[in-house]
Amino acid sequence: MIKNFYQFISKVLIAFTILIFISFQTLMAADTGAIRGRVLDKPTKEALIGASLVISGTNIGESADINGKFFIRNVPTGKQELVISYIGYKKLTVSIDLREDQILERNFELEPESLVGQTIVVTAQAQGQLSAINQQLSSNTISNVVSAARIKELPDVNAAESIGRLPGVSIERSGGEATKVEIRGLSPKYNTVTVNGVRLPATGGDDRSVDLSLISSNILDGITVKKANTPDMDADALGGTVDLKLKEAPDKMELNVSLQGGYNQLQKYYGNYNFNGNISNRFFEGDLGLIASVNIDDYDRSADKFQGNYRQSTQALTGITQILLSSLNLREEKVKRGRTGASFLLDYRIPYGKVTANSFYNRLKWDGLYRINRGDILNNRHYYDLEQRGGTTSIFTGAIGMEQDFDWIKYDANISRTASRSKNPGERTWTFSQENAAYLTTQIDPDTPPTMVPNLATIDTNSTGIADLYVYDTRLDENESAVQLNVQVPFRLTDQINGYLKTGGKLRWLNRLNDQEQNGRNGLQYGGGTAVNTILTSTLKYLSQNYPDEFNWKSDSLIARRYGVFPISSFLSNYSRSDFMKGDYPLGFAVDEAKMNKLMDALFATGENRNYAIGSIGRDYDGVERYQAGYFMSEFNVTKYATVIGGVRWEKDYSIYNGQRFREVTLNNIQGPPADLQRLTIERNNEFWLPMIHLIINPTDWLKVRLARTETLTRPDYIQYAPITSINSYQNYIRAANSTLKPAKSANYDVAISVFENTIGLFSVSGFYKKIDDLIFQTTYYLNPGVPVLPGLNIPDNWLKNAAPQVDTYINNPTPATYKGVEFDWQTHFWYLPSVFNGLVLNINYTRIFSEIEKELFFNGQGAIIPGSRPPRRANILIDSSRVARMPDQPAHILNVTIGYDYMGFSARLSYLYQTNKVTYIDRSPALDNFSGTYARWDFTLQQKLDFGIQVFANFTNLNNRADQNFRGEALVSPTYIEYYGFTMDVGVRYKL
Repeated sequence: MIKNFYQFISKVLIAFTILIFISFQTLMAADTGAIRGRVLDKPTKEALIGASLVISGTNIGESADINGKFFIRNVPTGKQELVISYIGYKKLTVSIDLREDQILERNFELEPESLVGQTIVVTAQAQGQLSAINQQLSSNTISNVVSAARIKELPDVNAAESIGRLPGVSIERSGGEATKVEIRGLSPKYNTVTVNGVRLPATGGDDRSVDLSLISSNILDGITVKKANTPDMDADALGGTVDLKLKEAPDKMELNVSLQGGYNQLQKYYGNYNFNGNISNRFFEGDLGLIASVNIDDYDRSADKFQGNYRQSTQALTGITQILLSSLNLREEKVKRGRTGASFLLDYRIPYGKVTANSFYNRLKWDGLYRINRGDILNNRHYYDLEQRGGTTSIFTGAIGMEQDFDWIKYDANISRTASRSKNPGERTWTFSQENAAYLTTQIDPDTPPTMVPNLATIDTNSTGIADLYVYDTRLDENESAVQLNVQVPFRLTDQINGYLKTGGKLRWLNRLNDQEQNGRNGLQYGGGTAVNTILTSTLKYLSQNYPDEFNWKSDSLIARRYGVFPISSFLSNYSRSDFMKGDYPLGFAVDEAKMNKLMDALFATGENRNYAIGSIGRDYDGVERYQAGYFMSEFNVTKYATVIGGVRWEKDYSIYNGQRFREVTLNNIQGPPADLQRLTIERNNEFWLPMIHLIINPTDWLKVRLARTETLTRPDYIQYAPITSINSYQNYIRAANSTLKPAKSANYDVAISVFENTIGLFSVSGFYKKIDDLIFQTTYYLNPGVPVLPGLNIPDNWLKNAAPQVDTYINNPTPATYKGVEFDWQTHFWYLPSVFNGLVLNINYTRIFSEIEKELFFNGQGAIIPGSRPPRRANILIDSSRVARMPDQPAHILNVTIGYDYMGFSARLSYLYQTNKVTYIDRSPALDNFSGTYARWDFTLQQKLDFGIQVFANFTNLNNRADQNFRGEALVSPTYIEYYGFTMDVGVRYKL
């Protein structure tokens, strides 16, 4: 593997050395100098990120970086005119006189655009908007930006919320806040997330997505969403790349502190809080810069939830397919979430460059108590569950890098280490089962609304007894190390033709472990009666001896004998809520949390608990992945009107994962040790060449056109190919990963047209088209005799001798998926309006997305008559079919509108977020597809600046009290999930020194 990588890099470096020599000879023959300095806002002295600097009459120029700094090389000697521009500011033209090999140092200050006779200071929201516009225009690819100024002045609760207002971005939500983002309708697992260019590890046990609710926006210095890759970027980004920027130390000491408290309407809870602060300074005559940031918050994320499952039913007479409710789950979730985050950055200036070191840590901790009222309509049973769940998920990144620019060549190198940890220790669950009385006495039909089902139910507390008690421990570790080197050589052939050549390589090592443990006892609802089973006997005696005021052996054992169970009536509390699910559904009986914990402790103290091997090993896996990448690219600026960026990226990956195959065993409804247990190890290799090209056309000073053709990848979810295969105890259901899955590959076509001018602001239209081969989908079929087993499922022949089980697995879809869409984005502020109206700021974007996939489906059928069979029998065959559907997680319409107003030290922002329904799972029929419902939300923010650097603010989220909803079937009338979390309010104070 390493040998192949070195061979590739060697070939690239030989070619690159020749190009360097040619470019160097060109440079040596040219009479040139350089200009460097900073571009600042004249009234505030703030850096103007993305400001454009161009030598008049040429295409030689540069854009200001995150600190407003620039370095323009290859500037012709003699008298020149330098044009400095920044949207929203007056253009500045200055004369310079440059000698050969001279590096001229100049700082420039721009004045905000204003009406004649007026002096305007760019206000908070306008500053954030202008910074985002100019960074977007200066990017070498198609991107959208959340600027540092916007994050700082009007913060969102986390990074996902901030990104969710950009064009083409939709959000996934949990507990009233965004957690993940979908770029252009593609699932979060198809995105790459980086911090200062260092890739973040996945945070979930199943896929490669990153939970962005872990990360507070307050410790960030900007967010960029790149929608078209260049060869120097990691290729596994079908949707796009989210790059989170950490703050850097400015040239003077700064201190920023913010403290806020909040209110949750659903639980009428006033204890929400958020604290964040950062301090920075430079030392040793400015050579050493240090900045430290910290964030601590705690929020009530409680919610009321409805969950429904449905089954398909076909009328015998009409053949009409209907959807029937098969189960109904009502959940009250009392959840607290707290984030703790910190970052530390150091940079030290060395000749021609700097050395940097940074570390970034964020941890999300949550604790929840879940009360669940569960109706199994299909089997006419009823359950009550109580769950204590909680844990932590943390992300760490650390990187050391060095970069130097010698004018004729520059390089950057870094080494990084990242890790994610998810730990859910000691999660407890209890289940009460109603066994001896029917749940529903009346049969429901397709017209029965879910709200009517509880009214038809019969709940018997004495026949509802304790059934299952479990303790779960889950651990997920992912570690990744990377080494990267980039080398860039600029060239200038003439004043109208210049650019750079760039190459580099990257090595990544990833280790991943998923480990689960399940202990406890199940089936306690069986074995009461006249002969109380030994488990109940032991636990009841222990409880009566240790808690005599709450439990009595004589009466409790009598009740257990009488009703055949240890009934729920012995554990009830007086907790109730009339406003549960807005009064549409009953919460039902609530058991006492303290008593349930004593029952669990008694089970373990008496030694009646057992380890459940299937729950402890069923999803365990571990593995390593190794990635090699190299690229070569160039940028050609041909006159000031056109730029061509092209190149190719090579990526190779190797992985080896360990899992297991086993058969579940159940005796008398009690789970036993698994049979046929065998460890499995699977190795895989993949290699890709990915050509890419970008064309940027600037026909005028106010118009920019971008065209791009790129290729990107996505690799399978861990749980899709880690070798885990199991069959249930009834021998009729197999769950199998597919160890032969390939990465999916996409060809992407992008066009973006931007119109920008001080009065208009920025108006852009972007179109995109993606053709994705080998996307991975879940599939189901039956292994009837004669039906082949798909390769890579690791199913042994002896599992199929006496059964025809259903198989759930994953496949690379044989037909490509297509995405296409258009994004409209307008960002402007009305500085030209008279008096107080010039404080208006507007951001509006709309996205229309279309997608299509012909999903492969398998059906079982009968083929030709088997020769010689008596009586004649037809062979079982597997019918390869398909159906056309919309891609999962793709909303058809996305709309974001934000209207802001600044006056003096006052700021207000009213925002509206809207996205239409999304398919979340493609089934065999549109009537069975899963959908998330349309979502719309209003938010409002207020801020007032006071003296001495103090600001007070208030954030009101979800003013319209919108619920999250999911449905079964394309008609969107059969709800599977409803979450009410109410609106939240935060009030705080911020201090800046």
